[in-house]
Amino acid sequence: MPLLSNDAFLSQLTKLYEKSKEKGTVYVTMKRYAYNVRKDPATLANPDTEYPCLVRATSASTKISTLVNPQDTDRFHDAYTNIIKLHMDSLKKKERIKKVKKAKNAA
Repeated sequence: MPLLSNDAFLSQLTKLYEKSKEKGTVYVTMKRYAYNVRKDPATLANPDTEYPCLVRATSASTKISTLVNPQDTDRFHDAYTNIIKLHMDSLKKKERIKKVKKAKNAA
């Protein structure tokens, strides 16, 4: 699973959502990426350290990932939000079952 550039990741993510429109699921995970920091203990003491974000998306047989730098977070998040809004129209509506209230006995 090689790291893609942010733009390439977003275009591949769009393709994953289009493939899974009828059947399938796309899982997206985001987490702080601090691999290089663990190797250098001097940076652990600095609380002002900004970490990149690792974003992964998996489908049935496809896995893609990217590393979002702190200065690119706002632009990436805006583009990601637009993709999510476009492709979240195939969600199933929750079926609600009406419960019948029991009549109170006036005994």
